[in-house]
This record gives sequence, C-alpha cells and structure tokens, in this order.
Amino acid sequence: MIRSVYLLRNLTRNPLRALLTCAAVALPVVIYVMSTAVIDGINRFLDNSAKQLRLAVVHKASIVNPLPAGYRAKIESLDPTRTRLTSVCGFRFIGGKVEGKAQPLSTIGADVDSFLATFPEVRLTPEQAGQWIRDPRAIVLGGSTAAQFGWKVGDRITIRPTLPPYKPLEFNVVGAGAHETDPVTNFCRRDYLEEEIRSMGGDAYVVGFYFVKCATQADLDHFRVAIDDLFARTLDETKTQDEKAFMNEFITQQFDLPRNLTILAAVTIFVAVMAAANTMSMNFRERLHEFATLKALGFGGSLVFGLIQSESIFLCALGGAFGALIPYISFMHTPLGSYPVPLIQTLEIQPIVCLQALVISLVIGVLAALWPSWLALRLRVVTALRTLE
Repeated sequence: MIRSVYLLRNLTRNPLRALLTCAAVALPVVIYVMSTAVIDGINRFLDNSAKQLRLAVVHKASIVNPLPAGYRAKIESLDPTRTRLTSVCGFRFIGGKVEGKAQPLSTIGADVDSFLATFPEVRLTPEQAGQWIRDPRAIVLGGSTAAQFGWKVGDRITIRPTLPPYKPLEFNVVGAGAHETDPVTNFCRRDYLEEEIRSMGGDAYVVGFYFVKCATQADLDHFRVAIDDLFARTLDETKTQDEKAFMNEFITQQFDLPRNLTILAAVTIFVAVMAAANTMSMNFRERLHEFATLKALGFGGSLVFGLIQSESIFLCALGGAFGALIPYISFMHTPLGSYPVPLIQTLEIQPIVCLQALVISLVIGVLAALWPSWLALRLRVVTALRTLE
C-alpha cells in the first residue's frame, strides 16, 4: 500500500517533468513503430516480387549502362517454344515531371507486345488492353500517381521526361491504378519513345533492362545462368537476377531504407534511455533524504529499489503506450492510412509491432532506473542525512 501511495505522490510531484519524460519515450517509440512498419512493408513487397517468377537482366557493369535492343530476340531464342521462358519485355526509364509540379514521376517505356504477358498483375480490361495495343501514346498510370494529379482513364496528359527524349510528350491514359503492387510507376510504350528519340538524333535502339517471365521456379534458376552465359565475353555482358534480388539491390543502392531505418530506431531508443535515466537520477538526488528516512524507519533497501524502478517503468510504459497507439490509430483507423507510400502502397501497423514497442518501453524503464536504484539499495542512512546538513 505504501508503495502505491508513494509512487502516486512522486508522479504528481512534478507533472511537467513526468510529462516530458513520457514524451521523451513516446517519440522514439513512434519512430520505432513506423520504421518497423516500413521495413515490414518493403519485405512484403520483395516477397511478392519473388512470387512473380521474373528475372531482371541488366548490364553487368551497372544498371545505368544500356543494353542493345536486339538482346530480346537472343534471350527468346533460348526457348523457342515459349513453354519455359514465357515472355521477354524490354524497358527504358524516362522519369518525368509535370509542368508546374515539383513531384518527380516514375515513368517507364515498355515493349508493347509483351508487357501485359510479362506483368499479368497489371490488370486491364479487354477494351483497355486493346487501346494499349492500338494507341502509340497509351499510358498506364500507377494508382497513387493518378490520384495525386487527378488523372483518370480517357485523359490526355503531358509529361516532360527527365531522361532522353527530354521534350514534353503527350499520352492518352488507358489505365489508372491497374498495377496491384506498384501504385507509383507509370508504363508507356517504348516504341513511342524510340520514335521521339530518333527524331532528335539519339540512340533509340537500346533498353535499360529486361524482365523475363518464367513458367516455374526451376526455369527461373536455369535461365538465370543461361542468359548470362549467352552474353558472356561480349561487349555488353549481362547480370541476371530474380526480381526480388534486383529490387532489393535497387532499394539498397538508392536509399538503403531498411538499414537506415533500423539505425534510426536504435539511436532514438538509446536517446530515450538517456533521457529517462537523467530524469530518474534527478529524482533520486532530490529525494535522497526521503529514501534515507525510509531506511531509518526500518524499510529495507529492496523497498527503495522497487520504488525507483516502479516509477521509472510506469513513466516509460505510459510513454510507450502513447507512442505505439498514436501511429496505430493514425494509420489504421483514420484517412491517413490510405495515403500512398512508394513501393509498399499503404503503411500497415501490425498489433504485434505495437506490443514489441511496449516491451521496449518497459526495458527502457528498467535500464533508466538501474543506476539510481542501485545507489538507493546501497544508500547509507547516516551518510545521506549528513549531506543534508
């Protein structure tokens, strides 16, 4: 009973300090929860890529180096029956911006005849697929990109590529939000880009990379080696990976989000431990005479140890609970949850992540009070009371 009363009295003695301590724990917990959610989303995206049974073929030196457009026919020659190697699609990235808008676009030119077969998750209606085949200026928009700019099927839009051919290009929207796993990327026809690049005197007969659709996992493993062997000792040697490895490498090279977010979460949690430890040390110094008096009255050192630990754990648990609930409620029960996130579409906060965050906050509480509790346990009554004279 005395422990509960004393704990409540201490928590309300300096409300501002208690509130700031809770906030110092809550903020790192928010960062941890959101970082973990992003990492989990990226892992789900990569796992989905692995299920597509696609190979990515890039230049061995660097993805920046282009490959000859004629490589497609050579890759297809590895399986003329199309039973194991079902389709090959060449891509050329052009990026893009909209006049008057700061947001960059991710626009890729694809081979018109094999794109839908290589990417069956791009679901177009028969009418939309027919428009894709007939119209050289057809474009399929990512769902979040279409929503961001207010574009819809049937619109004519203008995009200025950030790579050749650079000049503004007009497109007719034949699909919007048709790609289930990539809400950002826009796909246009590569032959339209080639025509524009040739008109400017540029090299139109190259592609950035190829995607190869395979029938089974065994075929995927076979052609991963066969394609590289086919172009070995040529001027443009290739590097062939499964789609998961390719996307993981691309993410790592661009911004290495999983590693950086893990480091960020670890650093903020360390800061939370330091902030909470500072608070508990201040509390110990201010209440030194109270702890000495309790010991003088016959209460053991374990009681004092437990009081300090209980206060620290309660404050950190309270901050951790708020830190876990804020992102969970925000992204799972408000319109903020529908906000598109590149690669992972939407941020999903799993309850298990919130539980992990709460456990981490409890550990922060224990660590923060460890040194003050140890000092209280070894506190000599006479020495403590003499310092107050």
